[in-house]
Amino acid sequence: MMEPPKRTFHDAIIDFLPDATFVIDLEGRVIAWNRAMEEVTGVSAESMIGKGKYEYSVPFYGVQKPMLANLIFMPEVEIEKRYDTIEKIGDTLVVDIFIPDFKPGGVFFWAKASPLYDPQGNISGAIETIRDITERKRAEQEMVRTNRRMSEIIDFLPDATFVIDLEGKVIAWNRAMEEVTGVSAESMIGKGKYEYSVPFYGVQKPMLANLIFMPEVEIEKRYDTIEKIGDTLVVDIFIPDFKPGGVFFWAKASPLYDPQGNISGAIETIRDITERKRAEQEMVRTNRRMSEIIDFLPDATFVIDLEGKVIAWNRAMEEVTGVSAESMIGKGKYEYSVPFYGVQKPMLANLIFMPEVEIEKRYDTIEKIGDTLVVDIFIPDFKPGGVFFWAKASPLYDPQGNISGAIETIRDITERKRAEQEIVSSRRSLADIISFLPDATLAINLEGKAITWNRAMEDLTGISKESMLGKGDFEYSLPFYLDRRPMLANLILMPEAEVESLYTHVKREGDTLVVDTFIPHLGKSGRYFWAKASPLYDPQGKVTGAIETIRDITERREMEGRLARSNAELQIAADIQQSFMPDVIPQITGFDIAARSVMAKEVGGDFFDVIPFEIISLGKGTLGILIADVSGKGVPAALFMALSRIVVRVNALWHRDPAQAIYASNNIIAQDSKAGMFVTLFYGTLSEKNRTLTYVNAGHNPPIICRSRDGSLEELMPTGIVLGAVENREYFSCTVDIGRDDVIVMYTDGVTESINAKEELFGEDRLKAIIRKNARLKTQEILEKILEGVQEFTGDMPQFDDITLMIIKGT
Repeated sequence: MMEPPKRTFHDAIIDFLPDATFVIDLEGRVIAWNRAMEEVTGVSAESMIGKGKYEYSVPFYGVQKPMLANLIFMPEVEIEKRYDTIEKIGDTLVVDIFIPDFKPGGVFFWAKASPLYDPQGNISGAIETIRDITERKRAEQEMVRTNRRMSEIIDFLPDATFVIDLEGKVIAWNRAMEEVTGVSAESMIGKGKYEYSVPFYGVQKPMLANLIFMPEVEIEKRYDTIEKIGDTLVVDIFIPDFKPGGVFFWAKASPLYDPQGNISGAIETIRDITERKRAEQEMVRTNRRMSEIIDFLPDATFVIDLEGKVIAWNRAMEEVTGVSAESMIGKGKYEYSVPFYGVQKPMLANLIFMPEVEIEKRYDTIEKIGDTLVVDIFIPDFKPGGVFFWAKASPLYDPQGNISGAIETIRDITERKRAEQEIVSSRRSLADIISFLPDATLAINLEGKAITWNRAMEDLTGISKESMLGKGDFEYSLPFYLDRRPMLANLILMPEAEVESLYTHVKREGDTLVVDTFIPHLGKSGRYFWAKASPLYDPQGKVTGAIETIRDITERREMEGRLARSNAELQIAADIQQSFMPDVIPQITGFDIAARSVMAKEVGGDFFDVIPFEIISLGKGTLGILIADVSGKGVPAALFMALSRIVVRVNALWHRDPAQAIYASNNIIAQDSKAGMFVTLFYGTLSEKNRTLTYVNAGHNPPIICRSRDGSLEELMPTGIVLGAVENREYFSCTVDIGRDDVIVMYTDGVTESINAKEELFGEDRLKAIIRKNARLKTQEILEKILEGVQEFTGDMPQFDDITLMIIKGT
């Protein structure tokens, strides 16, 4: 019996290898079969060494067929016939192969075979290493299935979603993203270097998903308003050029983790929230308009939101309760009921949100008309003797038809209620009721005799009821005309044709006659009266007489006269205010300047000024440039404007540094601003010598500079707060160069906040577009183009705010 061959040093090394390994000679016989191979196949080295004819393949395939090591000796064309997916690296062959019958369920093997060489460099055999990679392959298959499922889920998501790996390359791009961007997944998968941001921004820049891999300080640099919730980033962002008018997006990005908990990528979801944002902006404008309307209402009115917090409290409510809107807005928990009841309890508006059974428990006499609640209520402790209130509450709806709050109007009906109680308790006759009327009233029967002469008539004429009742023959006209002549009540009983022929100034409204008349001998200089007469009917509908009501309207007529004079004075004030504006804009060498104010009313709060400094130390070749906007409108704003203009102009002539001039001006204006008014202002000194503008922006709309060299736009941002708000606040001066053909446009918010019929704002973008398009023109032409643009945009809409423009151009 032959002894087994002795183990060599090389055998020991092969035996030590962790992967299953065997070696064959040139005849295809096994000359090495290591322990790992024994474990994988269950066949001992002793029984395998020396075997040929592909016997070593039987443990794997169950039949004798070439292994990878045998292919080392075969020509390349033969190799390609046997393995489609074989990889050749130099003289080494590598392949992944699945053997379905090796174990239940099959086994994946990775195999690598290389030739062995003798000392002379001739091939002497081949070595093959085999590794069981089933677990890895199963994991990869599972990963493929998982990724497929993930892709299907992501593709199904309604929001635009994409996924990137750690290298920033796109690995998923769903259908919603295709629809939003117009870019197919096929063309985007595998793209990196921020190419996926181009459909949004037009340039390659990090998206929110990329920030997942960045340090927190980098995130804060890129987004001021970003929100971090755990490891998730959320942000709202406006992309002005994505579509005409821009688009608001909500974006959310989170990291993706592998099974070991390591970050393997990031996912970002993007949602177009433009409609919601526009709706929110519209809601703000609507709420502002609603507040103005509510504030104008004569009845005490307040509004609460769904949480029961006050969002509007009008002036009439302030007057009724003695509580200011400022101290009440935002209050909840029924605090707004305390001024009425002294305790916190639901008001009628709160019942809008309650079920009907709850409403009935609280008010026995409540009336429900559709979704509106109406009630009369007596509050005994509101004032001495108590007060009767009529209250009406209705729900408010959002654009989707959902209840968003409730509004309640409260009216003091104490006088009416007292009158009703008085009428009920005394069961007054017609004469008593007429006597209670505030207007002078008389009634006559068909014979023209006085049957009623009320207290107001006694007060007006000085003649008692007792001495007038029963009198006829037009005696009741004597206190008025000093002559017996028909009164308006008498005309009721005359034929219609006769009335129209004799009294052309009498108006007929159905069966009622109305007239305004002047009686010159009454009072010191005569009195104006309004009179109204109607027929009286019996229960059968027959005329039984006539009733006439006379009201002294002298005060109203005098008020109308005063109003006419006031309008004339207002026009004079407008002329005076216009005189504050420079008739001719002072010019200095190197600059072209134009300015204009267009007032919304006769007088307003906008103004501009150009201050020549030749008379003081600043010297020739320097101009003071000023544009401002006072809060509020009308006469108060105009008066505040006059004060502000004088104060700023005086300080501008006194202080060389614009910051010092505005600092001093603010202190003076703040001391005199008793009504909480303020002024936004842009002031600067324009230097002919240096071709510079040194300025202070006190909370004003940032002027826009259009640079001629490249058409770029810059904004001169605020360097301090508005004037008149707080004393002793610092202001800072800044200086900008003005090159040849550079254009600076200063404006008030009446330009950008002009509204068209769709209630859209003109906005800064439209203004900038006009500036850029017309920058080559002269300043006066640029000014006209802006005003024309605003007019074309607003159409027939009225001008709500003053518009002021000042334009400087380097020449």
